[in-house]
Amino acid sequence: MDDVRAAVPGDGDGPVVWSCDEWSPLEEVIVGTARGAVRSPFEPAFAPFAPPNSAMRRWNGGRVAAEEIDRAERQLDAFVRLLETEGVAVRRPEPIDHGTAVRTPDFDCAMGHAQACPRDVLLVVGDEIIEAPMSHRCRYFEYRAYRKLVRDYCSAGARWTAAPKPLMADDLYVAGYETQSAAFDFATHPNLTEVEPVFDAACFIRCGRDIFWQPDIVSNQSGVDWLQRHLGPAYRIHRVEFEDRYPHHIDTTLVPLRPGLVLVNPERPAKHDGLKLFEQNDWRVVDAVPSVRPRKHATAWEVSNWISLNILSLDERTVVVDEVEEPFIDLLRSLGCDVLTTPFDAVFQFGGSFHCCTTDIRRRGPLASYFPSLD
Repeated sequence: MDDVRAAVPGDGDGPVVWSCDEWSPLEEVIVGTARGAVRSPFEPAFAPFAPPNSAMRRWNGGRVAAEEIDRAERQLDAFVRLLETEGVAVRRPEPIDHGTAVRTPDFDCAMGHAQACPRDVLLVVGDEIIEAPMSHRCRYFEYRAYRKLVRDYCSAGARWTAAPKPLMADDLYVAGYETQSAAFDFATHPNLTEVEPVFDAACFIRCGRDIFWQPDIVSNQSGVDWLQRHLGPAYRIHRVEFEDRYPHHIDTTLVPLRPGLVLVNPERPAKHDGLKLFEQNDWRVVDAVPSVRPRKHATAWEVSNWISLNILSLDERTVVVDEVEEPFIDLLRSLGCDVLTTPFDAVFQFGGSFHCCTTDIRRRGPLASYFPSLD
């Protein structure tokens, strides 16, 4: 299929916002901040992680120790310096104090969350920035941290869309939701209803014209249907399911490195021939290796031992990885990657690693199809 752009960013005539995939040369990015973060209170969206009658269901939120925020911010700052050394322009959101109550006519929440993970809030597809309609009440106003940046991009010519803001009333969440039954299957017992569209931006992985989504605890089919209609026929959203009791963002499960090469999480095998499209189009599918860090229990505030997969690609060969992940670094090098490292463990508690903590603003690459069997 033909490239729909008139110019490639970086040649002097390209758009200020342009990103269609996860691997084209990165020119500009937003990196989050830990400043202002809090520990979010329990709300219905956290029910998959909290057994009925558990202490977590009574948790009303709390402040994060200043030294924990400072350590995370030092690591984020070091990450920014690494990106700038590689020639990537970096923008940062305005810190917002999330320790204030969140209240609308439809719900209230004792406090908010953070702005460490712009990948969750902002989805960039082509020359458009889309504000995601996230399903967590504590994140309802998180977009405010990015409004100045988005206004600037819009003023410079980018398209800016805010998806329909969900009410987040009780009817969005399955009443009495729990996952403790041995026979539990998320595919037949999702935690969200379909009364309104919701999704996090990190629910999607972009491979040019083809975008991949796994059903998970923060998105619903209504949200995907809205996004497909909004993007139109230039893009195809594919549903792919994995064996995962608590499916969340897709970027620790399916990680394309470059056209023809994708990493997958071997603990979460694809269901229903979910990787068939990759295999039919001669993509090499490679099992990743888990993090060397000790496994943590799954809670709303912690990350899994597959956080090692949450990498940021600067181009088709260059990736940023946590410095301690030596087995994973060895795997990436065996696949022809140049690996840049920096410590990042202090940031994890705020929502993720390098991919989560960034949003691509501009990558120098065309909108293309990498799955010829679909064309």
